[in-house]
Amino acid sequence: MREIFSFLAEYIDKNRITLAAITGGGGKTSLLYGLGRELAASRRVLLTTTTKIFRPTPGECRDLFVGPAKHCLSFLEAMPPASLLTAASGEGGGKLLGYTPEETERLAGSGVAAVIAECDGSRGRPLKFYETWEPPMPQGCGCLFAVAGVGALGERADEERIFRADKFRTLHNIAEGAKVAAADYMSYLSHPEGPLKNAPRGAKKILLLNQWEICGEDSRTSLMEIIPALLKSYDAAACVSMRRNILYDYRER
Repeated sequence: MREIFSFLAEYIDKNRITLAAITGGGGKTSLLYGLGRELAASRRVLLTTTTKIFRPTPGECRDLFVGPAKHCLSFLEAMPPASLLTAASGEGGGKLLGYTPEETERLAGSGVAAVIAECDGSRGRPLKFYETWEPPMPQGCGCLFAVAGVGALGERADEERIFRADKFRTLHNIAEGAKVAAADYMSYLSHPEGPLKNAPRGAKKILLLNQWEICGEDSRTSLMEIIPALLKSYDAAACVSMRRNILYDYRER
């Protein structure tokens, strides 16, 4: 087994990606900071959001900039060649407020730093329903990491496991009180209103099935059986644990 953050950092380097986006369910913020730390060993890296995120802890990212995007560039240029910065346009409601997708693209296009943007919110739930305005996606991103927590498999399709569960059940034809099956994951992950919503046509699309460490053998088997069909929509799929930084399995189209 490999470390997932170093594996994805190598993927970004190999494909010369300067702007990556993260969408989906629980695990996005762990991916944002874990991947950022790996990349920052050899380059400037900017971490930001097009939605809202909590302030990073010192262990996640030491340096923070809060202000307009145009001033962020000057701040970045003064940082060492190998460094990590979290940036946001402002603060409100106890969270950092992100930049627009267009501002995020301009930051990446400057060439000053590689940019990773968290473009989604799920309140930590493994799965979610997307409202019309979600996710705010930079259309110039070269890679999209779509995260889905597998902890909901075999559990009730309720608010404890799904953000906006009632709308999610309606969209995917799940009865109230029913449990989430592998077929429901297939419906969610491949649906036009799922994690690939607003994804740029030319971006690499990587599915990350998170929380693999808590999956029982039957659940793992069920999920592995749907991966070949999911690879019609994704360039690759990986079974991972963000919490443990482990890559368990990786399949490409």
